[in-house]
Amino acid sequence: MYNLASRFLAAIIILLLVCELFSYSSHSIETISTNQTHSEPITTLCINEVSNSDDFNKSKPSNLYAKYAAVIDGNNFRVLFEKEGFTPAANASTTKIMTLMIALEYGNLDQIATVSKYAACMPDVQLNINTGEHYLLRDLLYSLMLQSHNDSAVAIAENVALTYLINLQNKGDSTLNALNYTMSTFDPTTDFSITDISTISTEQSEELVHIFATLMNLKANSFGCTNTYFITPNGLDAEDENGKHSTCAVDLARIMAHCVQNENFLKITQTKSYSFTDQKSKDDGTFYAGSRSFTVNNANAFFQMMDGVISGKTGFTGDAGYCYVCALKRDNNIFVSVVLACGWPGNKSYKWSDTKKLLNFGIENYFNTNVFTYISDYKDVTVNNGITPTIKTCINSDIAMLLSRFDNVNVIYSLPETINAPIIANSTVGTASIYINDQLYCEFPILAKSSSEKIDFIYCIDKIIKGFLP
Repeated sequence: MYNLASRFLAAIIILLLVCELFSYSSHSIETISTNQTHSEPITTLCINEVSNSDDFNKSKPSNLYAKYAAVIDGNNFRVLFEKEGFTPAANASTTKIMTLMIALEYGNLDQIATVSKYAACMPDVQLNINTGEHYLLRDLLYSLMLQSHNDSAVAIAENVALTYLINLQNKGDSTLNALNYTMSTFDPTTDFSITDISTISTEQSEELVHIFATLMNLKANSFGCTNTYFITPNGLDAEDENGKHSTCAVDLARIMAHCVQNENFLKITQTKSYSFTDQKSKDDGTFYAGSRSFTVNNANAFFQMMDGVISGKTGFTGDAGYCYVCALKRDNNIFVSVVLACGWPGNKSYKWSDTKKLLNFGIENYFNTNVFTYISDYKDVTVNNGITPTIKTCINSDIAMLLSRFDNVNVIYSLPETINAPIIANSTVGTASIYINDQLYCEFPILAKSSSEKIDFIYCIDKIIKGFLP
């Protein structure tokens, strides 16, 4: 009995000491820095040995006619070359690639589009549609992209914007809070599902176009395009209280890189010739093919100038000069080039020669390279106050991209030497930062491979009890 009592008393004393130690540990652990990291630059990745970076500078496109130009990696939007590429400039009908993207996202290819008097009065180039006529949205999109018809662009914008408003009303939302915009020309009680575009005022048409342009700008912003402001769906020169209709070469290239990910976008812009008619309405509200017939042919001559071209759009206005945005695919690599202000009348071919220079620069100097691969077992990390004293880590990410033989790639690992419990499996405990030419490109999380629960009072009691049990 005496021995049992002695053992019990000893257990109580040990428990009190452990609790005191645990209390001290819990507080002192907080003072331990977890910012001590080991940073290990990986050996620079190069495709070939090079002796002089001057060779690379000599290979860059030179003597370009374009005032603004860029070529990017279409798979990850990295800029490979730019000339005044971040300077906003008028971009004419290259705008229509975004018009098509918004129409594909918010419209229905088989919906009927009605022509307003505002759309019908757009300047050349025109399809010459008339007020009150009806067309399939699909047909107007081919008109838009194959022959760059300005009246089709406005008809598309008005009808897609109206569809957007109808969908808002169907969801019980009669506001435009998402667009940060308040309507001014339509009555607040307007039922947009019965609105006849052929009878609305010019001001109401302009407001529908404004809503469509707002969707264009929101989409551009979502792509990280910070030097883009669209006012018109056809790219005609325009200016309002917020600025001029414009983009920059890099932004436009990034927009095109997103566009070519859409199968319908590619199908429309790659079509050589397309025929359609207007649509006539029946008494029951259905439509049938009308008597006006049209054939539009693809005006993008660059399809025949280089192998691998998958899309493109030309443009010209007095402010913008000749413009061209092009996407080309070679060996699963996508290059997107842009030229803006590339000559004026009398120099129509400049945009083609500049585009060839830009794309050939990309093709000849950039190669798909594995930059980073998975690391299934990276490093062990000490866990302060953890039931499991150490945990293993991993990096479940990889990346391949176009690199030139002159690009320097460094990976910096940042991982604390010690971390505090509790740690949950697959939680982020550090980062691997990828630098290209000393600029941060992306970061990958370093993950805990297992969990480590925190030592607590219950754990201590459990350990003591188990220690005294036979």
